[in-house]
Amino acid sequence: MNTIWLKNTDSTNLHAIRNRSQAEDLTLWSAEYQSAGKGQRGNKWESDEGENLTFTILLRPIGLQVNRQFAVFQIASLAVVDYLKKRGVSATIKWPNDIYVGEKKICGMLIENFLSGDKLAESIVGIGININQIDFPPEIPNPTSLIVEGGKSIKYDRKVELEEFVSSFEEIYLPINTQGKWDSEELFEEYTNLLFRKGEFARYYQTEYYKDGDVGEIYGKIVGVEKESARLLIELENGQLRKYFFKEISYIL
Repeated sequence: MNTIWLKNTDSTNLHAIRNRSQAEDLTLWSAEYQSAGKGQRGNKWESDEGENLTFTILLRPIGLQVNRQFAVFQIASLAVVDYLKKRGVSATIKWPNDIYVGEKKICGMLIENFLSGDKLAESIVGIGININQIDFPPEIPNPTSLIVEGGKSIKYDRKVELEEFVSSFEEIYLPINTQGKWDSEELFEEYTNLLFRKGEFARYYQTEYYKDGDVGEIYGKIVGVEKESARLLIELENGQLRKYFFKEISYIL
C-alpha cells in the first residue's frame, strides 16, 4: 500500500476524492489533523491533532458489482477488529461500520463509492481510529481509545499502528479482490457474528425515513443482516422481524 502522510487537510476523504484520478489503487492518505473531518449522517469527525489515526484508502475493486458493494464495509470493519485484536482489545461492529469496545466507540468510518455502470469503479474508505486520545469533547457521548482500553501509559507510535492496520486490511482485502470472491459466505458470516448487541434485547428508534412502521422507539434484538440488501434485521419481542436500511433506525445508547 502506498502511504502518504499529510500534516493537515480539510478531510482525508475530500483529499482522496480530489486526487483519486492521479493516484494508484491502494493509495492511503493519513493526516495529522483534519479541519473538517467527515463522519456518517453529515457529522463532523472530532480528533485531537497528532493523537489518533485519521486516514483514507483509495480502492479500485476488480469486478465488484454494485449490489455487492457492502463487501467493502465488511472488509474495512473486520480489518479494524482484527487490528485491535492484535493489540489485545476485543471489539464488535455497530452496523454498518462503527467499531465498539463494550458500549464505547473507538472507530468510525465514512465510505463513499463511485460507480461505473453496474460495477464499483472506486471506493473511498475513510477511517478514524482513536489511538492516544484520553480526553474527548463533552458533546461526544461514548468515546474510547486504544490507550484507554489497552491500559498503556506510554503513547503508541501512530506510524507503527497504521502499518499494523494496513497488514490486517491487506490480509483480508487482497485475496478477495484477486479472486473476485465478493459474495464470500465466510466474510459475511464473520461480519454478522461480530455485530454489536447481536442477540441482546435493547431499545432502538425508528426514524422518519422508515416507511413500514411508525416513527418512535422499539424494543428488540439484532439477529443479523440481510445479505442481498445489507438491511439490519431486528426481531421484536412478539417475534416480528423488521428490516432497516441505513438512516431508518438509530441505536439508543
